[in-house]
Amino acid sequence: MEPKPLDTRISRRDFIKAAGMGAAGAAVLGGTAGLLSSCSSAGGDKLPSKWDLTADVIVIGSGCGASAAAVTAREKGASVIMLEKSAAIGGTSAKSGGVYWIPNNFGLRAKGVQDTKDDCVRFMARAAYSFLYNPSDAKFGLADLEYNLLNAFYDNGYQAVDYMEQIGALHSLQYEIIDYVDHLPENKVPRGRTCAPKKADGTQGAGAELIAQLSAWIKAHDVQVLTGHRARWLYRNSDSQIVGLEAVKADGGVVNVRANKAVIFGSGGFTHSKDLRLQYQPGPIIGGCAVITNEGDFVYMAQSVGARLGNMTGAWNAEIPLEPALDSPSTPNDIWQPAGDSMVLVNKYGIRVVNEKRSYNDRTKAHFYWDPVAQEYPNQFLVMLYDQRSRDLYQGAPGGYPMPPAGTTAPHELSGQTWAELAGNLRARVNQIGNRIGAWRLDDKFDGNLPATIERFNGFANSGTDADFQRGAHLYDTEWHAGVFSVPAKNTSWPLNDKPNITMYPFQAQGPYYAILLAAGTLDTNGGPQTNGMAQVLNTLGDPIPGLYGAGNCICSPTRYYLAAGGTLGPALTFGYVAGMNAAKEPVKKI
Repeated sequence: MEPKPLDTRISRRDFIKAAGMGAAGAAVLGGTAGLLSSCSSAGGDKLPSKWDLTADVIVIGSGCGASAAAVTAREKGASVIMLEKSAAIGGTSAKSGGVYWIPNNFGLRAKGVQDTKDDCVRFMARAAYSFLYNPSDAKFGLADLEYNLLNAFYDNGYQAVDYMEQIGALHSLQYEIIDYVDHLPENKVPRGRTCAPKKADGTQGAGAELIAQLSAWIKAHDVQVLTGHRARWLYRNSDSQIVGLEAVKADGGVVNVRANKAVIFGSGGFTHSKDLRLQYQPGPIIGGCAVITNEGDFVYMAQSVGARLGNMTGAWNAEIPLEPALDSPSTPNDIWQPAGDSMVLVNKYGIRVVNEKRSYNDRTKAHFYWDPVAQEYPNQFLVMLYDQRSRDLYQGAPGGYPMPPAGTTAPHELSGQTWAELAGNLRARVNQIGNRIGAWRLDDKFDGNLPATIERFNGFANSGTDADFQRGAHLYDTEWHAGVFSVPAKNTSWPLNDKPNITMYPFQAQGPYYAILLAAGTLDTNGGPQTNGMAQVLNTLGDPIPGLYGAGNCICSPTRYYLAAGGTLGPALTFGYVAGMNAAKEPVKKI
């Protein structure tokens, strides 16, 4: 999911309202316990006596990957039924900024930019597999599957976008913004691979526009879309081919759906499964902005038919405000880049630990550092600190969240007239919520270290060089700061940044000062059943499971790493297209 500041996102409250998920609906649709009990009692490969619905291809989900799969399969002549767990279509894609990272796209080609396959795959291999990367190896040090997936993404991504344009399913424009991983020498085209949905008036749209265009095409081409239907069990014939599935409706009714050719999953990750987060994620994750229906259903169903899992520790990470997340783990937004120039993030000891202006995915990894001596996650929660100037200048900026909107206050924002007063108020709040956050507390050294941390930062701001974390040293830091997330308010009496480094400005000598507690979260997870370059789900031997495909966050990510804006939706769109193309070619399975 990508930030796009000019478009309104769907809030969690609006999503729940649209989904119609009250207590009764949640009891039927929510929680893995119900899914597992259903699986265990569904009778294995015993097929139902009758099928309630039949189509050539059944698509699970309605986000970007699922919709691309449905569009492509239908255009290729297959009949298609889509099953959506929620009562609202679009999933997390509809909440997103809606951009998709596509190498060698139409915009690059039109401008004569050479985005060669060798260079692009080399860059993706270096970014995603730095521990394996070997520049002198023919496959850059990667195993066959991982290398082939990167090649398949390059080969099919631009074709998918061109195809959607050609058939009128999705109109795109080029979104020229610097990549997140902009400074690696392997990135030969650090700008221009990102695309976005183009509105009818020619302007750029976000996730809602992406889903609106795809769903309009789907509706116009006789694809049946059934909301409030949760897939919960896969059926196989005597040849171990997938021939359909069982779904449960919001009212508890059971529907058996026959897939003549294939089933394609695009159902999202497992951000909101506490069990899967606990067992697989690498550190303390408490939620994220994925829609609340993303509970990892496909992980369980795929395992039941012998799929092998991959990248289960992976996620598209982003920080989230701690206290709102404790109340509602599906947050309305993530913290793309903390707003402000007189702003820092500190840990429980009052020490800076990260470049605050790096991408949300990379920056959030700082929360997972394990201190082997103290036996703790010292950065489990971080504290966002800023002064009155940054609050007034950037509170209303598109990326100002989690600062409360201009002219308002919020319970999760603390203040103090001095650093000592702020530290005291912060300590009191942490103690107040202590029974909800385990043993994490501010260390006794926090109060004393904080003024020294601020003084050191102020020195860096005046000199223009962050000697600790190189904040502002790369184009991503400066462009996304000044152009997107920290656009200063107009008609303000506060001085604008006239320092050598646009991302850093000294804190004001006088308070008030402000603090917000931050936690690690996700846009969504990106691990699950492994697939090959044809988007076929693989079994534990590495062979395709006949009739089963996947795309998007419900599978093991083909690209693994958040390369740039659109790094999630680009592969989802691409492999949704690939899945739909190949599923439509499948032979009819016998039952």
